[in-house]
Amino acid sequence: MISPSPFSVKSLALMELSGLAYTRVHGDPRRTPKGKLPILVDGERVIADSDFIQTYLAQAHGVDLDAQLSPSERAQALALRMLIEEHLYWVLAYSRWVDNPTYTRGAFLAALPALIRPVVFRIVQKQVKSGLHGQGMGRHDRADIYALGERALAALADWLGDRPFFMGAQATNVDTTAFGMLETLLASKLRTPLSEAAQQQPQLVAYHQRMRSLLPGLHASA
Repeated sequence: MISPSPFSVKSLALMELSGLAYTRVHGDPRRTPKGKLPILVDGERVIADSDFIQTYLAQAHGVDLDAQLSPSERAQALALRMLIEEHLYWVLAYSRWVDNPTYTRGAFLAALPALIRPVVFRIVQKQVKSGLHGQGMGRHDRADIYALGERALAALADWLGDRPFFMGAQATNVDTTAFGMLETLLASKLRTPLSEAAQQQPQLVAYHQRMRSLLPGLHASA
């Protein structure tokens, strides 16, 4: 896949659609302002978090993919983004770090020395479990968690319908969010009930391929 992080895929898609020249580099979350990736470095400015990267591109560079949307449509797009980033994301996190720990340890930590890999994994897994519990998703059992994810994916497919993009004929900011999530589900080798639920939504599968065709530069830089 382009990146295992839906937020990194989202930010890369934002850069591609912006038309601005950029260079993609691998980062160390321990050296970022908020302890996570992605970040955007623009001269002396360091912008952390994909949402603030989106805002910065609009304010500093005049790149607003939502410029044609009405206030009501912007509100709808925000609600869709929250469904993906504040709900569906936690099902994704559970599917990796709790439900498939062996695969995730190998996929995410393969670059680390074998001796410390289990230690680092336990630390990260503990953080993810704590986040899941605090958010609420981790308080459900496995079947209920995946049922919530399946329901969210079905809602996204129903909203998309026969539109080429989530808000109509043109790609907007919410499309970068949706594409980021679907890339991590549909392009991953890890098969889970969540990824299978995404595969069973033909609108989402076709949409994912449509977005990939729209963003060929991401594959070249991957």
